[in-house]
Amino acid sequence: MQRSLMIGITEKDMQAVVNTYDLNPYYYPTLFPLKENYTMTWKALETQVGLKIAGDLVARGASINKKTREAIARIQGDIPKVAIKRTKDENELNEYEIMVAMTSANPDLRALVEAWAEDTQFCWDGVAARLEWIALQSISLGKVTLTNENNNSVITEYDVDYQIDATQKVGFQTGSAAWNTTGAKPFSKDFKAIVAKAKKKGIRLKYAFMNLDTFSLMAQTEEVVKLSASFAANALNIAQTPSLEQVNAAMKGLAYLRGLQVVVIDQDITIEKDDGSRPFSGNPFADDVVMFSESKVLGSTYWKKPADMNLKGSVAIKAMNGHTCVKKYSTEEPIEEVTVGIANAFPAWLSSGRSFLMDTSNSTWTH
Repeated sequence: MQRSLMIGITEKDMQAVVNTYDLNPYYYPTLFPLKENYTMTWKALETQVGLKIAGDLVARGASINKKTREAIARIQGDIPKVAIKRTKDENELNEYEIMVAMTSANPDLRALVEAWAEDTQFCWDGVAARLEWIALQSISLGKVTLTNENNNSVITEYDVDYQIDATQKVGFQTGSAAWNTTGAKPFSKDFKAIVAKAKKKGIRLKYAFMNLDTFSLMAQTEEVVKLSASFAANALNIAQTPSLEQVNAAMKGLAYLRGLQVVVIDQDITIEKDDGSRPFSGNPFADDVVMFSESKVLGSTYWKKPADMNLKGSVAIKAMNGHTCVKKYSTEEPIEEVTVGIANAFPAWLSSGRSFLMDTSNSTWTH
């Protein structure tokens, strides 16, 4: 390992640039707010919060029955290391040196910064994209499984199955149908039944998460079109696909949904292999799935500062922003400029036991 080959770059410069990066394009920091952890293990106590346990009416002089403590399920695991690397080879470095030489009399500082900042941005986004993929896979499938197709380095100990109760993983309900077919009744059958089932368990569902494609199917069903249409549209018999705002406004007027609102996940993540192939590109939130939750905050993204930031005497230039470390260095054989993004982080779905999953294409859960 040698110092970066980029002309004039300093740790202060890189820190200033990395500080400008944010997580606004991603859902996971809102769904799973960042929470720093000081060990490489995260342990979360998932309590059945929100239950209002009523007292008993007892005869005077009689003993009072003791209430059991709320059920606590422990979810625990190791915080995995998420990493991505990008390099500039000898040809690209030669082009960089030519650019520097041509501007030496009047250097274009912006161009010099862009030459290396493109790679730091790429690595920052790469770490965030993987955490986004984990988070959205988790909440739509109830599990995350690393395979040769979706991860270059298969580390099976990081597979997570939230073991959601079978009664909370369902298909479309009796009287409804798959959402891409005639006869689907998302409001009056599917949502109504799941909201009622949750209520019996003391869970008040407030949000129905789904990806944009699934929402598009729902919004085109006859029931949703009709119930979301304005009075004028109904009077004129105009069938128009409603917007998210119109759908949620209609749902607010349906007492049996108890205020349930739709949250649409519109995201695209690409998984790239070492050979350049891209086996997955699309929304990590699974198609034909609705996840019902009490809250828009589903857990925490546990993270720990990478050991790289504690190395003394390292020639690598490093910068830290939030949970992500970005570092740059070069190698002599082969001649390469290396940029690496690293995070010890994991979005843990702490409310999984109080959430419901619905398969909109089958009468039972098949995912």
